[in-house]
Amino acid sequence: TMGKRNGKKSAATLDPGCDPKILYNNYLQSCRCIGIEPSPSLKSALTNEDSPNRGVQIIIVGEENNVLGPGGCRALVNAMIGKIDDSDAIKHPFTATKDLRIVRSRIKDGGAIAISTLLFATARRKSVNTALKGDSLNQPEWQMEYLELMDNDIGRDGAMALGRSLSVGMNTTLRSLVLDFNRTLASDGVAALCKGLATNSTLKKLSLKHCGIDEKGGSPLSKMLQFKKLGLILLDLTGNSLGAVGLADLCVGLLNNSSLTTLRLAENSIGRSEEDMKSLKIFADVLSKNTSLTAIDLLHNRIGSEGGAVLLPSIKGSAQITDFKVDANMDDEIYKSLFKMSISKNTVKKKKSSKKHK
Repeated sequence: TMGKRNGKKSAATLDPGCDPKILYNNYLQSCRCIGIEPSPSLKSALTNEDSPNRGVQIIIVGEENNVLGPGGCRALVNAMIGKIDDSDAIKHPFTATKDLRIVRSRIKDGGAIAISTLLFATARRKSVNTALKGDSLNQPEWQMEYLELMDNDIGRDGAMALGRSLSVGMNTTLRSLVLDFNRTLASDGVAALCKGLATNSTLKKLSLKHCGIDEKGGSPLSKMLQFKKLGLILLDLTGNSLGAVGLADLCVGLLNNSSLTTLRLAENSIGRSEEDMKSLKIFADVLSKNTSLTAIDLLHNRIGSEGGAVLLPSIKGSAQITDFKVDANMDDEIYKSLFKMSISKNTVKKKKSSKKHK
């Protein structure tokens, strides 16, 4: 029989908030309202019926003559929220998207600001629910968990908007934020982003690879790490230029952090100067006291044998560090003691685990 079974809706009845056709139609209307041409790559992503995750995961990769741009990003966000014309009315919101990836699409600050309004939606929904009371169950719920905006020319203003949307009391669903290769972000953008993230307790992974962060970026990142309720477990800063000063500043946060397990500092202009050695000694001291870090990547930093020797005692004395990566540009014995130690520790753990299962 059709209809309800055991008090539940029939499986044939698709919630409008999860119907990709609704999102596609909303997007076309939103583009017309804004006055832009729909993105061919986004149209393809939303109409590909062979994709089992259509609408739940949206991946847009820009091409030379086919980029989403700020306007296209705003059209997509409006389509998801259901605000598809000049009125304030919300019509047919699409709430199923959990994974949004926009790559090389030049969405810039305008696009990032548009996406921040979607992240804000969780907080707005709660306030609306409180006001509407009896109608609160009919309010849409957005559940974005993974957001990747790689190589999109996002700067300080976009970063500030994203940070605000992820500050305390705002979005609580996002678990991973990837902003790699936004070189215009720089240290000012990271400072703006971290101001909001410094009160976020639910984000687990933050990736800022190749974002033009210099020595000034260490301090705002450090302040974020000192938030007592921070839930961040992975911080990837590969391909920046923190240098000695940035590393020393970052260490203050690491010393007062108990959530981070993976820290990637590969290719960060950390060398073997006197100032670098001072910072590495501070870092080594932090590693001997930090109780959460298990994986550290220092590849493509020219720390040499002197830097390796500074770090070695702390790595030997750390029971929880199981993955420590450095370059081989140092004395063989020091390199083997640093790099191979992670392998031997992992092997021991695996052997113990296998014995338990016998």
